Amino acid sequence: MIFLLEEEITEGFEVFKAWFETEAIPQIEAAGGACLVCGVDAEKENILHLVMETPSMDVVEGFMTSDEFTKARQSAGVLVETTKITVLKQ
Repeated sequence: MIFLLEEEITEGFEVFKAWFETEAIPQIEAAGGACLVCGVDAEKENILHLVMETPSMDVVEGFMTSDEFTKARQSAGVLVETTKITVLKQ
């Protein structure tokens, strides 16, 4: 399944990207997923957009309900209460 994840970040894209590439991506890939696109809104650089692919929604829910992963996202500047996930159809 492919989904769009949108959320606000407070520490800047470079801070988020450094965490995402070194810590999150290896975990996501180990779960069978992949990040297809990672970027911020051209006009509002505090709005993050990720297009991701995972084997199932269960994988996404596993990450999103993990206290450890949530704390790591917050440390990278993610305002977790703003997270919006949209499942995409191809």
